[in-house]
Amino acid sequence: MKVVLDTNIIYDDFNFKKPNSQILLRELKGGKLTLHVPEIVLDEIVNKFRQRMDKAHKQIKSELDTIKELALEELTSPTNDQVISDLVNNYRDRLMSLFEEYDVKLIPYPKTDHRFLAKKAMLKTKPFNTNEKGYRDNLIWENIKSLISGAGEEIASRPELVFVTNNHTDFMAGDKLHEDLVNELDEQDLQSDTVAVYRNLKEFVDNVLNLYVVQEDVFRERLNANDFWDFELKSIIEEYLDNEYVGHNLSKFEFSEPGDYPDEDREITAYHENFQIRDLTVKKLSADEFVVDAKIDIETELEFFVDKSDYYSSRDEEYAVIDSDWNKHVMLVGQTETIPFDVTLIVNSKLKCQSIELNKTD
Repeated sequence: MKVVLDTNIIYDDFNFKKPNSQILLRELKGGKLTLHVPEIVLDEIVNKFRQRMDKAHKQIKSELDTIKELALEELTSPTNDQVISDLVNNYRDRLMSLFEEYDVKLIPYPKTDHRFLAKKAMLKTKPFNTNEKGYRDNLIWENIKSLISGAGEEIASRPELVFVTNNHTDFMAGDKLHEDLVNELDEQDLQSDTVAVYRNLKEFVDNVLNLYVVQEDVFRERLNANDFWDFELKSIIEEYLDNEYVGHNLSKFEFSEPGDYPDEDREITAYHENFQIRDLTVKKLSADEFVVDAKIDIETELEFFVDKSDYYSSRDEEYAVIDSDWNKHVMLVGQTETIPFDVTLIVNSKLKCQSIELNKTD
């Protein structure tokens, strides 16, 4: 089965380190899948990496300026334009090495007739949208078409190709490929019923991985019954929350799209340990590893700044004022919020947690 990743999927995990990315890589190693990455996606993701590095560099400079102003001390920044350039080049090299290790196929930029694309833009045919935007998406779509078998060709199974993208408005209608794209495949004598689209890697692996059912059921039942001497799932999650949740911004646990930076000012200061684990599922990942998925609702203490004028003009929000005079413009407030999360763990047969990922759900 061929898999194509959109830029927004790699953007969510630049280094392929999260559990669902790891699952994908291990499936590639096992030969069950082949990953195809359009060159335009590679170029875009390196550019997005550069933008994130530039943003971090500016934040470091801003904080150093604050230290200089407050402490009257001059500190040298660990970053500069050359350092950022080197980090970007190193990232591209690292990504190319990973692609080579997992036999990822790079798809060259398509040689598509510009008249064909211009006509689609004027007709607002997907993936062009109503504003005639979508040139990049159309290049990716042209790459995808190059991987689809012709209408008269026999193929062993369906789907032949999976496209993973969270740009569902331009590629999908509901959970299916958009009708415009289906019609285009039919008109070009390509098999339109062999393409599946998923919104994120988790949705993809949840639907594609058919792992060992008996072992999964046994492990899940024992987890639900807390039937292990030296392994307690809630304690593992609490340890992760203590180390990787408290003290971080809530945006760390939210999905985001390229160019869309969520609010980074809501700092997690504490959580309540009374959360319950529900909707537990277990999948066999390999000979000695399991994927554990669950849902939890965490009662979380947050701190953030609000404009004084906003606070006094609208008292609907239930804020606890921590510092009403942080400066002349803002005050520091706190709020308790119950936040729903998906939690994913990779646990080996020796009951060692190899990796854990927490993602905020809507």
